[in-house]
Amino acid sequence: MLEQTIGIENLEIIISNDCSTDNTFEIIEEFKERVNEKTHKETVKAIHSAENMGGPFGSRNIALDHANGEYMMFIDADDTYPKDACETLYNKINEYGCDIAFGRYLRHYPEENLLRKSYTPYTDSLERPYVDYPDDLVKGSNFKGVLGFVWKNIISHFFYGKSIDKENNEEIFIKDIKEEKKDEIAILKMLPSFWTKIYRTDLIKGNNIKFPECVSAEDLNFLLESYFKSEKGILFLNNKIVYNYFMRLNVEDKSVTKNINFRLVDDSLRAYRLSSELCDKHGIRNKDLFLNPYLLNWISLWLSRDNSKDENKIFLNEIELMEKGNKNGLKYKLILKFIKVLLKIKS
Repeated sequence: MLEQTIGIENLEIIISNDCSTDNTFEIIEEFKERVNEKTHKETVKAIHSAENMGGPFGSRNIALDHANGEYMMFIDADDTYPKDACETLYNKINEYGCDIAFGRYLRHYPEENLLRKSYTPYTDSLERPYVDYPDDLVKGSNFKGVLGFVWKNIISHFFYGKSIDKENNEEIFIKDIKEEKKDEIAILKMLPSFWTKIYRTDLIKGNNIKFPECVSAEDLNFLLESYFKSEKGILFLNNKIVYNYFMRLNVEDKSVTKNINFRLVDDSLRAYRLSSELCDKHGIRNKDLFLNPYLLNWISLWLSRDNSKDENKIFLNEIELMEKGNKNGLKYKLILKFIKVLLKIKS
């Protein structure tokens, strides 16, 4: 943050510390004192929770409550922004007068010396070295062997289709995503990556948009509600990297969303159900675009642990609630039916 080209004196930095057990408290306080002394104002605010929230939703909602700036962005503790990220997004949201502006990210795998660029539904013109990086949803899939071949050459094309070639594929402005124009609603195919975005604070706080109390996919709900409540439009910078997302692969260093327990599996499915209901509430017909791949991923998550019959009954109840949606497409119905059969077999 200190090296952002926009100038740290032009930022309001809110650090939400969710009951850390190491020396994070001291590091935050030292950083706060150093920056505030340099800017001669309260540039950095620190909120230290006395009780663990049980997931990132808590810290993010607390930070939201303390935000006073005209715009807001998010960053996780172990990630970084490119030096011009804040300035680029700030300039673009002002230039277009929109509610949300966002770009692409790089997924870093330090232990494997590997980089992947975020998926885009549009053709891009990122120059080297980015063209040498596989995207994170299709070509960068972790599936190997026959399954990997089938995913990359058949299933991924079924869900994500061909890249869209617009007249201006560099800056894609969407006035109202609820109109569901084919070449605009496609942005829902991208992973939520709520931290690649700058939001107009009035949009978030004026509509009381919060992260639901789920340890997984809470960002999907936050982002969807932000999109659907937007009245001034959304801007996507298709050729601009604005975030560095670091994968933590060591067992002892995994985040709560990488430790597969009942709550993670249950919260993921519940968050998808909430997303489905949110789409129904706003009359969105194309929820298949993003929910189908998530549900396929959930099957893999569910199969990765030994769930009890009682747990499977809880999952089954969520699926039955999702089946009641009033905007369910054919592909969506088929995946729900498939999951339902699997759960009944295991229950």
